[in-house]
Amino acid sequence: MLVWLTYLLADYVATVALSTLLKSSKEEITSSLVAFWAPFLLLHLGGPDTITAYSLEDNAQWMRHLFGLCVQVGVAFYVYFRFWTNSAHTFIGIPIFIAGINKYGERNWILRSANYEQFKNSLFATRKVENIEEEVGLGMEEEVEQLKDYLVHNRILEKYRYLHQAYLSFQLFKPLFSDLKLRVYKELMSSIYTLPCTNDQENLKLVATELGFLYDVLYTKVPIMLSPVGVILRCICFSSTVSALTAFTIFVSKSGYPKVDIAIAYLLLVGAILLEFYSAVVHVLSEWTMLWLTKGGNKFRYQAIASNWLLHIKKGKKVGMKSLAQHSLLSYCTKLNKSKSMFKKIIRIFDTDDTLMKFRHTTWENVDSYLTEFISDHIEMRFNKYAAMGNKIDVLSSLLGERGNSGITGTDPELKLSWTINEVEFTHSILLWHIATDILFYLQRPGNVGPYGQISKRLSDYMMYLLCMRPSMLPEGIGQVRHRETCKEAMNFLPRGLTITEAARVLFLSENLDDESRSLFLAIGGQRKSVFFDGCVLSRKLVMLVKQFRWDEEEKWKMIASVWADMLTYAASHCAWREHAKQLKQSKELLTHVALLMAHLGLSRHIEMAELSDDLKSEHHKPPWRWDKLHQLAYYLA
Repeated sequence: MLVWLTYLLADYVATVALSTLLKSSKEEITSSLVAFWAPFLLLHLGGPDTITAYSLEDNAQWMRHLFGLCVQVGVAFYVYFRFWTNSAHTFIGIPIFIAGINKYGERNWILRSANYEQFKNSLFATRKVENIEEEVGLGMEEEVEQLKDYLVHNRILEKYRYLHQAYLSFQLFKPLFSDLKLRVYKELMSSIYTLPCTNDQENLKLVATELGFLYDVLYTKVPIMLSPVGVILRCICFSSTVSALTAFTIFVSKSGYPKVDIAIAYLLLVGAILLEFYSAVVHVLSEWTMLWLTKGGNKFRYQAIASNWLLHIKKGKKVGMKSLAQHSLLSYCTKLNKSKSMFKKIIRIFDTDDTLMKFRHTTWENVDSYLTEFISDHIEMRFNKYAAMGNKIDVLSSLLGERGNSGITGTDPELKLSWTINEVEFTHSILLWHIATDILFYLQRPGNVGPYGQISKRLSDYMMYLLCMRPSMLPEGIGQVRHRETCKEAMNFLPRGLTITEAARVLFLSENLDDESRSLFLAIGGQRKSVFFDGCVLSRKLVMLVKQFRWDEEEKWKMIASVWADMLTYAASHCAWREHAKQLKQSKELLTHVALLMAHLGLSRHIEMAELSDDLKSEHHKPPWRWDKLHQLAYYLA
């Protein structure tokens, strides 16, 4: 929230300062040095290199920023020449103008490049589909080179290969984040969509690095600033501010101006230089720099030294999913039920969805190897089913449509669990299974729950976090309404002052929950949106697996974990890729990692497997592919 407020206020502060100078007369200005500050406001409007946009919507408004650039530059010029004198500081302001226009122009350039439509169009830039084979320069009989072989062939050292794998994968899957479809021949499947690593942590590291490249492209200046044009502009900007500081120190600082104005001018100059230096450090330490340094096997000594130094710096930095957001409905209700202050009621007037309180009761847990291994194994199991059935479209559609069916397979028909998954809305299923999981977890006590119980709890709380805080990432429905009504019913039913463990025990031991659920449903004509009592009933049915059907406790939790894994992969495959890109501004969501992992294996609705025609098969035609021509193949694939 602090970053968001600062981002919004930055432009307003500069605009107000310029307008104040514009309205001031020469008599009102304490010293002519004040006009020297005008070009610094342009430098300020250029924004930091590490955050050009706070959201994708900011990129879409690049025309507004361009108009602002024209107006602000015009006003700054008018103010500057209005208070023009033949003193030294007016001439020193010229290089600051150059740097300011440069920075502000860079920002508009980046916003335009990252705009959704421009980002999509850049994938097809000047490429014609009918000439793609000629442009790629492939012979029909050329073998498709495996990614690992390509990296070895290009003398990429083993310790840097994951970075190059991530960059090439990012180039390959970039069309997905524009919600474009990739159409690939099945013959290329083994070369493209199998993950290059067998280690789960390495796979997540690869995916996280891909998402890092995407974040830089959409929200920062890093990719363009490391291009030849960007480096030249950065040098011009830095040399302009340094020369202005040097000239100011020599000619102006001892000229009798008020000390406060001198101090402010120094603060602006030194601050501008420090920001430039910080930007340079960020660029040098970025993955893009290491990518450039490690191309071609470190031919030059400086490349080897610099790349080893960067690798040493990044060695302790954890790449991948670091933490997982957690939101427990039962915990939220018990804490909210303890106190109902007037302040909270006032907040609810402005915060109708209670977002602030939901965020306050959201926690973050470290992602451990048990969770990543379980998710990876679940995705791999789906891939094996898909491959075994010949990569057929109907099989893929069926696999991506599973919302928990594979988890409840094998449960006794008498329990009738299928309706909780197949016959209700997806958000309805999440709430039902979340309440049941919460009750069983706290009933058994967290210390006595095995690995599958811990996994179930974390996935359950993460899916509830998505429903509460990131509803746009889930399939459309009335999840927010159901959540609100369920919380109301829970708080009305539970006595005040209970701990979460006590609440779980009360809910599990309460009698006639079936009757209460049914009577409430009928009382309002079948329009009840709360699923609170249904979730409590579901928890009892799951306990029956142990008591009546002789299941082991860990078997029960394994089944629940499988249901949650199905729900996770279902949500990942049905979330729009553009929505995944939008959420990168907050953090790298587990859902996005899962979606990209699945895409690596072809498990995505946006990836179509194409068959070669019989004529081409009879001619032993081999589909063209070149790893070093992915910028051209994007058109061919889409």
